[in-house]
Amino acid sequence: MRQKLIILLAALMPFTALADSKADKVKTLMDATGLTETWTTQIQAVKAQTEKMGQQTLDQVLAQLNPNEEFKKRLANAYANYTKKLVIPWSDQKIVDVWVGYYGPNFTEEELDKLIEFHTSDLGKKDIAAKRQAMAKFIEDYQKAWQPVLTTANKEYVEELKTVAAECNCKKTAPQQ
Repeated sequence: MRQKLIILLAALMPFTALADSKADKVKTLMDATGLTETWTTQIQAVKAQTEKMGQQTLDQVLAQLNPNEEFKKRLANAYANYTKKLVIPWSDQKIVDVWVGYYGPNFTEEELDKLIEFHTSDLGKKDIAAKRQAMAKFIEDYQKAWQPVLTTANKEYVEELKTVAAECNCKKTAPQQ
């Protein structure tokens, strides 16, 4: 039985090495194309956008209140809690690992070698630079176009919540003992 296990493990070792080699090639290709950097930038952009949205919401609430220092601190703490909840839990390495799993099976090692060769060539680098520049402008335009929609929806949402809360007149009371 032990001998069969050793033979099985020995037979599987080349596949593990092959999988690692393929994963390494996909990671190399991701680095060459700037995909890892792009994802990191996008994660930072999402974080900045959500923080901005949270601050806008806080500003809208504060514009309609006159809180004392205690409640100003509580509102600031609510904003801090909001931003803590929106921390993206995936590391760069996790994103790479997931991408390897989705992307890698579509190519042989030889094809990955050719892709790496192209993307590290002068023409490949020029292509990557042009894509980055175009993508940055595209995302900027998209965010600018989306911001008024997001701001308006957020403002209307806050107003609707306030209206419903005021009409409800259903403030919780402490249970009597």
